[in-house]
Amino acid sequence: MASKVDPRVLWKTPGPQPNGLQASPEGLWVIDQKEPNRIYLLRYEDGAVLRELPTRAHHASGITIDPRGNVWVSSTFTYELICHDRETGQELAAFPTPPYDRSGGAHGTEWRNGQLWFNVPKAGKIFAADPDTGKVARAIPAYGDRAHGVAWDDGQLWTGDASPISSWRSAVGLPALWSIDTNKRVIFKLDPESGAILDAVGCAGPEPHGMTIWRGQFRLCDASTREVYVFDVPRS
Repeated sequence: MASKVDPRVLWKTPGPQPNGLQASPEGLWVIDQKEPNRIYLLRYEDGAVLRELPTRAHHASGITIDPRGNVWVSSTFTYELICHDRETGQELAAFPTPPYDRSGGAHGTEWRNGQLWFNVPKAGKIFAADPDTGKVARAIPAYGDRAHGVAWDDGQLWTGDASPISSWRSAVGLPALWSIDTNKRVIFKLDPESGAILDAVGCAGPEPHGMTIWRGQFRLCDASTREVYVFDVPRS
C-alpha cells in the first residue's frame, strides 16, 4: 500500500489543459493539450510566461529537453515524438511511437543517455528509443491503468543548479525512474533496467497528469483545473 501525501498548489498554467511538465534550470516547461496546442516556459515562482512556442502536436501529453536544448513533445493523437527548436518552435525531427498499429499514443517523456523514454498507457509499457532513428532500445512495464508522467530521480540533475542545458542533460547512468498513474493517483518508483517497483507514493488532491522533479520535489499538473502543485520526493 502506497503512503499518501497532501500536495501544495502553486499556481495555474496559462493554457487551458496542461498535460506534461519538464523542469529545467531556466524554468518549467509545459505542454498544453488543448487547441491551439502550445509549449510554454514558465517561471517557477509565479507561473509567469517566459516563452511560448507553437507545435503541430495533437493532444500532446509529454515534454522533455535534450542536451542541445531542443524541446521534444509527445503527440498522443498523431502517435509521434516531435522535436522543436527552443527559440523559434521550428520542427527539427519527428518519429512514430509504438505500438505502430496506432492503438495508443505516448504520454510522459524524458531524456537519458542519448535516448528518449516515454510512457504509452495503452501498451502498458515505458519505452526508450533512439531519437535519430526512432528505433526502440528497451521497454519496461508501466504500472496502473493510465500511466502518464515520468521523471528521473538521481539528485544531481534536480538540485536547481543553474548550469547550462548541455551539462544538465548529459549525466550518464540510469537512476530510478518515477512513473505516475493518473487514475490510481499513485507514483511508482521503478528500476529502469528491470521495471521492478522500488517504492510508491499516493497523491491526494488534484488529478495528476504531467510530472517532473525539481529541487527534491515532484511538480505535477492537473489538466482540468490547470493547477501546478508540489510535494516532496520520498527518501528512504
